[in-house]
Amino acid sequence: MQLLLPVTINSSQTFSSFVTPKNVQNVMTNEISRAIESDSFVALYLAGSDSSGKTHLLTSCCHHANEVGKSSMLLPLEQVVDSSPDLILGLENVEVVCVDNIEAISNNLEWETAIFNLFNALQQNNATIIFTASDLPTKTQISLPDLASRLQWGTLFQIPTLLEQDKSRALVQHAHYMGFELTEEVAKFMLNRLPRKMSFLMQALNTLAKQSIEKQRKVTVPFVKDILEI
Repeated sequence: MQLLLPVTINSSQTFSSFVTPKNVQNVMTNEISRAIESDSFVALYLAGSDSSGKTHLLTSCCHHANEVGKSSMLLPLEQVVDSSPDLILGLENVEVVCVDNIEAISNNLEWETAIFNLFNALQQNNATIIFTASDLPTKTQISLPDLASRLQWGTLFQIPTLLEQDKSRALVQHAHYMGFELTEEVAKFMLNRLPRKMSFLMQALNTLAKQSIEKQRKVTVPFVKDILEI
């Protein structure tokens, strides 16, 4: 197998650390878990905004697959689209394949064909394939009709966008999983002073975690100002 993919799995991104709005029951993660555990072919499609946690969910899928003894792979299409699709040769033998940002290959016929063939091979192998995208499958700009059709086969989940209080709760919770304390005050300060895209906030949190350990200091508002230069 080739599978020389530029993927680093974040150990803190699990289903238990995935934050949803308080008024939304976590039916989605329960359904995804069951799909991963299934012995039959399952296709899922997760649609959500840039700050909804799509990559977090796919990383969680990989962790859960490993927990139940299944092989898994995260395929970040935006990172590999400039490479040859030969990069994913062998992926059809993996039991849970998580394809992040299917829109990244829009109008790239070579890659679209490769993902279509992968879908069919995984179906034959009774595997699980999970796609993420910013938009609904009917609105993606996929030019290969057969792949566009396959994307509509999957069970569709729309990931709710986090409100500000949910993002604050997510920061506090992720800090806990990283092994340090982040107060509500510090979380709100970060939200007020930094771009509110969750991927950016998570990078900032990783920086704070490393610097907190290195400098042996608590993560306070003055510490955040100093480290993040804000």
